[in-house]
Amino acid sequence: MDGSVRNPVLRWLIYGHVWVALAVGAQSWWTSLFLHEGGLARRYALAATLGGFTAYGVTRLARMGAKEAAEYANLKWYKANRSIMYALVGLCGAAAFVLMWPLWPRIWPVLLPMTVLTFFYVTPFSFNGRGIGLREVPFLKAVLIAVVWSVVTVAVPMLLDPVGQPVLAIIGYTCMRIPLILALAILFDVRDQPTDDPALRTVPLVLGVNGAKAAAFVLLLCSAVFEVLFLRGLGYTTAAWTILVGYVFALALCVRAKPERDAFFYAILVDGVMIAVPLCGWLGTLW
Repeated sequence: MDGSVRNPVLRWLIYGHVWVALAVGAQSWWTSLFLHEGGLARRYALAATLGGFTAYGVTRLARMGAKEAAEYANLKWYKANRSIMYALVGLCGAAAFVLMWPLWPRIWPVLLPMTVLTFFYVTPFSFNGRGIGLREVPFLKAVLIAVVWSVVTVAVPMLLDPVGQPVLAIIGYTCMRIPLILALAILFDVRDQPTDDPALRTVPLVLGVNGAKAAAFVLLLCSAVFEVLFLRGLGYTTAAWTILVGYVFALALCVRAKPERDAFFYAILVDGVMIAVPLCGWLGTLW
């Protein structure tokens, strides 16, 4: 099968969206570490990992028969592995449903609006031949991704804290995560800049590649400052230093990002920042 990713393990991680699903779980797990009792949040982190894999899988399986499927390596890979992917997506979806079922009464007021918002963005609407709706708002693509990811991985786990968290604390901690995800979303827009529909008005399409990279760099610095202040405020002095290793890695990727980079650079390294940052921080909490 033709495709830019030759290694079979990397194909599963990238085309099968296993890596990005693990990133959802890592970000949710990072939030759970700072709750009064994180058992329910860790259960949610596992459900979010399985649910992320399922969501991406359903999208890819639905698009396998589309005319443009032959142009995309991930859709060709899904088509070649359709039987096992149908089974895995079904099993993971069922497992996520079982894990989430007892948590749903606490989290649906937050998760449901995020689902609706995402639907109205990814679905193109037009009137008299002209595009209308959320897709027409400049810069919204990256901002929406950042907000949805942050709410899913921060606000929702905090709602599961048995002691209860003040609404302002939930909003504040969620906003603290947005710069990291927004920076990475902008880097992915850099990747997609040559092929994105101009109607999406992404950051690189408006500011150019260098302007988008500069914006992502500043956002990563802001995120690093927030994390350091947060960890030092909780007394995790060592973690406040070790987490910076993850941010140095992210900043290096930001500098090197360009549309011509391969799938490994974006789907493994850039997405991997969402795993590397909490991992580096967690290691610091062990001392």
